[in-house]
Amino acid sequence: MSVTIRTPVPADADRLARINIDAWRSAYAGIVPASYLDAMDLTRYRERWQHNLIDASPSRNFLVADVDGELAAYGICGPYRPQGDAAEEDTSGWGELYAIYTHPDRQGRGVGSAVLCAAVALLHDQEYADAGLWVLRDNHAGQRWYAARGWRPDGATSSWLAGDAALPELRLRRHL
Repeated sequence: MSVTIRTPVPADADRLARINIDAWRSAYAGIVPASYLDAMDLTRYRERWQHNLIDASPSRNFLVADVDGELAAYGICGPYRPQGDAAEEDTSGWGELYAIYTHPDRQGRGVGSAVLCAAVALLHDQEYADAGLWVLRDNHAGQRWYAARGWRPDGATSSWLAGDAALPELRLRRHL
């Protein structure tokens, strides 16, 4: 298996939308309301990905893992965005991992770890001292995955709206 980490291009939007939807439905079943997951529409997500890749902010970094010619995972990172009960905290030297998802068919093979390592290296190269990420409180598998890679909860909390449901989140932090 050959894994290449690269910057995505607009032509990758369809595969990224599929990874996005399939990974969410797999990872968040029983956590995010089924009505929200069922409403994830491939056309809408493809358009969102095309827009994000064409009009991306220079401070947002998109990474994909190409495995033997097929995209298998993606990550997005950049400057930290204060939120939740830590919104007033000084996080000026922080980066943030906004998202990292691996297609369910490719999980457990090191593909997501490769994207995470590349994102952490990129944030380090951009001279961030620390990085944060938000994980759903009930996503215990995700928390274990991050913990195995050096991320620790720091006590900050927030919530994310999935339709009408406010889902609690925990902040994980890592020194770069």
